[in-house]
Amino acid sequence: MPTFSADELTDFSTAIFSAAGARDEDSQIVSKALVDANLVGHDSHGVMRVPFYVEWMEKGWVNTRATFRVVSEADSFAVIDGDWGFGQVMGRKATDLGIQKAREAGTAIITGQQCCHMGRFGDYTAMAARSGMAAVLFANTHGAGQLVAPWGGIERRLSANPISIGIPRKGDSPIVVDVSTCTIAEGKVRNMRTAGEPVPEDCIIDAEGNPTTDANDFYGPPVGALLPLGRHKGFALGLASDILAGALSGAGCSRADTKRVGNSFMLTLIDVQKVRGSDLFDDDVAGVIEYVKSSRLAPGVSEILIPGEPEERIRAEREADGVPIHPGVWDNLCRTATKYGVKPPAQPA
Repeated sequence: MPTFSADELTDFSTAIFSAAGARDEDSQIVSKALVDANLVGHDSHGVMRVPFYVEWMEKGWVNTRATFRVVSEADSFAVIDGDWGFGQVMGRKATDLGIQKAREAGTAIITGQQCCHMGRFGDYTAMAARSGMAAVLFANTHGAGQLVAPWGGIERRLSANPISIGIPRKGDSPIVVDVSTCTIAEGKVRNMRTAGEPVPEDCIIDAEGNPTTDANDFYGPPVGALLPLGRHKGFALGLASDILAGALSGAGCSRADTKRVGNSFMLTLIDVQKVRGSDLFDDDVAGVIEYVKSSRLAPGVSEILIPGEPEERIRAEREADGVPIHPGVWDNLCRTATKYGVKPPAQPA
């Protein structure tokens, strides 16, 4: 499997987006976000997305001249409209706005709609946590993009409706929880289909509701569905995320009469220093982490890891050794690059 440095992948992706018509600044922001997902091991949200984003640009589904707009606001909340611009660009602007408001008011809620695919939602809660904020984010796909069957059903009715939480951690990387409310991210199923690998059991069903490990059964035709995480519990979380993200932002919730896929969200930020005091908060966080890690280990387990720690370890490895890119993903990237006259970096010998 070919490997590339983060800089090579960022420069390559940036050149593709710019050649396809995106603003240079937006191209850089989106590319850095995608490559960062690869760096931490979330390849489903990495550069594999570049050809899809370019296709959306070609179809007019991404507004390459979008303007970030605050629809309404007060001291501790804002409703934003992303004008169907790149989600990574609009998401970062929304998070920055929330951080500013939370610094003044102690807490802030930002809701947003009409953002194209925002990528890895842990990026935004991690941004907040690095600024001393505890953050919780709920997201949906603007009412479209349905992939997940409700508990007890076999047809797609909800999107992955992710939930992310960021918690600051003194002297260390933040705790970052970033989970879909379904058993597996669709991007991972797509990667498995590309690689010809089976999907883990109890993750997807075919069009008749039968469990399957064949990714082709999910994509159809006829299409199958992802299953909710944790059965009825994940279904409940996914439904709540859909409502909080869609109904409060104005984007709407999952429904049959819409086809345009984007992201809407609700982001809550809490300034730890203002609400509790950073020293006291940090002591509690350090204490519970130490206590959790003190548990006797299960057979075959060498260490208990806190959410966010696996990603940071993968980041260190890939920054040192390079980012592996599946040949099928690389071929798709190169085809898109060739279409726009962009020369790919040379593959390592």
